[in-house]
Amino acid sequence: MTQHSRSATARPPTFLRALCSLALGLLLVGCASAGGARADGHEEQADMPSLEALMGDWHVAARVPWFGERGRVAARFSVAADDGDATRITITRRWRDGFGEPLESDQTTARRDGPSGRFWKLRAWRVLPARLRVLEAAEDGSWLLLDSADHDHAWILTRAEVVGDDAYLELERRIRGHGVNTDKLRRVPQVPEQEGRLGFEPAAVPTPGR
Repeated sequence: MTQHSRSATARPPTFLRALCSLALGLLLVGCASAGGARADGHEEQADMPSLEALMGDWHVAARVPWFGERGRVAARFSVAADDGDATRITITRRWRDGFGEPLESDQTTARRDGPSGRFWKLRAWRVLPARLRVLEAAEDGSWLLLDSADHDHAWILTRAEVVGDDAYLELERRIRGHGVNTDKLRRVPQVPEQEGRLGFEPAAVPTPGR
């Protein structure tokens, strides 16, 4: 057999291997596109809570805060639907800088960003554009996990004012599973007895003697 003949017979297997590799690569790309991240960067996640499940009062059990939120105690969100626009909600935040300080509040409007209802666009302090994402909610409506689209900020919200340590650790585990860096997560004191405890964020204006 000549050298030319040996080369000619070697080419088809090499070509077939390359073709199979390309086909396998396209298959893997297709599988990745079918679940997880979409081309627009949104993540597909099951069991999106209904809009009604987001409504009402929430206590901030823990957060990776925006800079303006640090040190706020007794922090809570109130979410209300806009009767005239199903794509818009009103978020009212209430807090104290210390348990002896006056109650403060602000309000902003958030608009649904995309068909899933998981993403909401708003302006923090009515100035800074932000995008919140609903990560997960309890079936019984007792807790809600949120973060920003870049994972830099996150919130664990609960209906109960005080959350036990075991229940909190379970919520921390859940939000970690969504990619949130829980090393930066701090519990928020909701009652004076929690101020100064390990793992809780210090108040901006500490209570004297604590």
